[in-house]
Amino acid sequence: MKRLTFELEFITPAFIGGANQQAELRPASFVGLLRWWWRALKGECDIEKLRAEEVKIFGGIAKNPKKEEIKKMASPVYLRVEGDVSKDKGLIKKYGLDLIFDEKKRAFFGSHIGVGYLYYFMILPKKKRNGQEEERREFIEPGSRLKLTLIGKDEVLKHYIASLWALVFLGGVGARSRRGGGNLRVVGYEPKDFVEDLEISFTPTDNLREWLIENIKNAKKLVGSSNTSCDKYSNLPYPKNGDIKLEISETKFNTWYEALNDIGKEFMRFRRENKQSVFDATVFGFSSIRGKGPFVELKEKVKKSEENIKRRSSPVIIKVVKNSEGKYHWMVLGLEGKFLPDGAKLRFWEEAGEPNLGLIDMFFERLKERQKNE
Repeated sequence: MKRLTFELEFITPAFIGGANQQAELRPASFVGLLRWWWRALKGECDIEKLRAEEVKIFGGIAKNPKKEEIKKMASPVYLRVEGDVSKDKGLIKKYGLDLIFDEKKRAFFGSHIGVGYLYYFMILPKKKRNGQEEERREFIEPGSRLKLTLIGKDEVLKHYIASLWALVFLGGVGARSRRGGGNLRVVGYEPKDFVEDLEISFTPTDNLREWLIENIKNAKKLVGSSNTSCDKYSNLPYPKNGDIKLEISETKFNTWYEALNDIGKEFMRFRRENKQSVFDATVFGFSSIRGKGPFVELKEKVKKSEENIKRRSSPVIIKVVKNSEGKYHWMVLGLEGKFLPDGAKLRFWEEAGEPNLGLIDMFFERLKERQKNE
């Protein structure tokens, strides 16, 4: 058995916690995220094979295909998360953001509107029954550190290390993790030799894009990815010849909120300029709220297990990364996978339609052109 400890630091606010909405570190949340990124790295289209291997690595319900026996398997790796993190509820006041909420228009205004657009529900003022304003959602402050410890056998630990790399450098933790929430960086890890022998780096170089692409390949190799395309679920494509939807700001920002504000404004402008119909907005993710739609309308041949689709996570991840100089960049990553099941359409009241998936490519082309001009 080997013991690995990673020291991590939050570089953007983390809206992570239990049902009471209080910010807290929860091992179960990290396990769930590691599982998700393992599947994204794996890119396995044989779903039964994918689930069987996932259970061996992370634990879960295992099924014997011959005897039809079902049994619960414990995870072969013990994971512990600990840290004395700082918390707050007034994000706007804490960082002196120029953000004012217009109650009538239900929108933020001000020079930091990009942050408001991306974090919207997390910092949205709420009203109590007596009309007074409630405290906003609690968050873990940037700069807070935690230790994540993994104990297990070498052969299984390499999967966790690959997943942790992807979680840190491609994703985030908690609510709004695909919009810059809960982004992390690696401060250090022990023992160093075991991780370094796996040929995966947790220390970004000056050429951030090239470094990311190289380590995406290494992480996919560690989980045994076939490097073939898969469209059955959201996953990370193999970057052949650097061909991957990945854009990083040329500009270096002094703070996380300056970086997030910049990409937030760009994202907001693009969506507003290209919203020709109600369906165009759904291509960057949607959820059915209080029966207002959108709803997924499926053909009869689609499995009944898919009939209750009420949300689709965004295939576009926006985040902040910290470079070796201590400066911040925004990053945008595009995932592969079918947006909806075959034959499915979205319905708003009496109108049915399909999202314009070409908008995602247009957004990345826009970012690429912008980078050339900076």
